[in-house]
Amino acid sequence: MAGAFHAQGTPLLGRCHMIFATVGSLFPFDRLVRLVDEIAPTMPDEHFFAQIFDGEYEPVNIPYARLLTRREFTEKMQSAKVIVAHAGMGSVISAMEMGKPVVLVPRVFEWGEHTTDHQMATARWLEGRPGIFVCMRDGDVRTTIAGALQKAGLIGYSRGRIRIVNGRGLEGVACECYDVVRRVMTTVTA
Repeated sequence: MAGAFHAQGTPLLGRCHMIFATVGSLFPFDRLVRLVDEIAPTMPDEHFFAQIFDGEYEPVNIPYARLLTRREFTEKMQSAKVIVAHAGMGSVISAMEMGKPVVLVPRVFEWGEHTTDHQMATARWLEGRPGIFVCMRDGDVRTTIAGALQKAGLIGYSRGRIRIVNGRGLEGVACECYDVVRRVMTTVTA
């Protein structure tokens, strides 16, 4: 894997379906990385992974790599149940080609995150299209991710409370860890 890798929180039993955050490979995007890193502890049943490029902020709650090879990036996208990304068209197109819901957090020009505000315009233009969830306010990232999972028919989300509505579907996008834990718990409680 290219770049630094932070192993805290890495699943021990193989590759898991996860929430994959990507900032692309042209500009750092510390705000997006920090937002995802800060919400990870509030979603303890979810696995996260971030591709952070060369920003200054390094996550403390989730595993990450600065850069991924094309193959690694594709594998992360394929194993993601939700992708959280800047509003770059490469990330959007990749997510759509793989049929993955994508939460877009556009870079803001006036905050020095990009050279223009075209990502804001792109996010507004894409908002409401199937599989695309736009988050314009930092405080809405968790709710927007939960909304993407809800739209996929996996959970119900209301007033900050999550309930499982499709256990088999959720199990299908969960990692093999879920099945191992379920078998152990069945044995222990029998």
